[in-house]
Amino acid sequence: MLKGGLPRFYVPLLEKSQPRDLQSTPLSCRSITSRALSATLLLALGVILGSTFSVFSSYQPPPLAVALPPIPTNTDLPVPSLPLPREPIPNIVHYVYGLDPDSTREDFPYYAYLAMRSALVTLKPEKVLFHCLYEPRGYWWSRVVNWEGWVDDEGQRKGLVEIHRARDVTTIGSHKNPVTKFAHKADIIRLEVLLQHGGIYLDIDTFILRSFSKHSLLAYDTVMAMEAAQWDLGDSMDPKGLCNGIIVARKGATFLERWLETYETFNGHKWADHSVHMPWVLAKLYPETITVLSNRAFFWPLWISSHISLVYKSTDYDFEASGQLAYHAWESKAKSHLRALNPSTIQSITTSFTIMARKYREHNEERNWKAQL
Repeated sequence: MLKGGLPRFYVPLLEKSQPRDLQSTPLSCRSITSRALSATLLLALGVILGSTFSVFSSYQPPPLAVALPPIPTNTDLPVPSLPLPREPIPNIVHYVYGLDPDSTREDFPYYAYLAMRSALVTLKPEKVLFHCLYEPRGYWWSRVVNWEGWVDDEGQRKGLVEIHRARDVTTIGSHKNPVTKFAHKADIIRLEVLLQHGGIYLDIDTFILRSFSKHSLLAYDTVMAMEAAQWDLGDSMDPKGLCNGIIVARKGATFLERWLETYETFNGHKWADHSVHMPWVLAKLYPETITVLSNRAFFWPLWISSHISLVYKSTDYDFEASGQLAYHAWESKAKSHLRALNPSTIQSITTSFTIMARKYREHNEERNWKAQL
């Protein structure tokens, strides 16, 4: 008995019911037996797996059918879901000039000749259509009508000037609204000729600095640029309007059709309502019909006096660094500067404008000009 009255019991390691020989088997023998059994099991498993692998490795797929499937009898392709790409805007340049009989009293100016040469050199147009009622005169006009254009890769001569007689616009719209100002006549004619031919309309004082086709302008239906308001000199998205000094459009462009239809309400006493303000209204109403560029693309610097001085009295504005595609020279505001130019003064006067315009001169231009004086 243990202290506390609890009895002492002896618990044997093995129950008495176990066989005597197992109870007396040494530990080392049992370990050898376990190892032998494990090896036997592993060997059996290997045999089973090996035979399974050999079954799958000997599997051969059924032979392919020798006969080809029948050729379909309907070979029509499905109708494409996207519209076919349209032809680009034709690379034809249009000018509207000489609507006033008094315009023939003076020779065609040198700056206008340079502006036209900038379009010929930079745009490389298929042809130039000059729409007028009264053909210009003078030495520089003779250089325009007689220039040799440019030669394409196939040896074809392109860019020759064709003179087209313009329509004498006296009224517009079903109510026969009178059109008396020559600027308004030109506004209407440029829309009509673009609707008829497609192409690029340029004011006579527009200098082309970079290729329109290389900048993908000919891939759209209609392209115009903003004209900034006088009090807004930033790159605003609420401009004075869209300036019609440069218009790029397809033949029969929807935007131009709608624009021309608005002349039903034309009022000749309002100077820029239909030429500048109306296209901006239409662009906001029908944005899918026109691509609108920033005012920095064509019409910068502006016509305000500080900008005129910047371009024509200093060298502070860099047209090359600006990246703009064209420059509208604002003839009505810069007339004194433009009229002072000739092949000699364009070299002796160095301004932002003359630096830009010099590269459009012809070879031996000054010598040939002096020879005919």
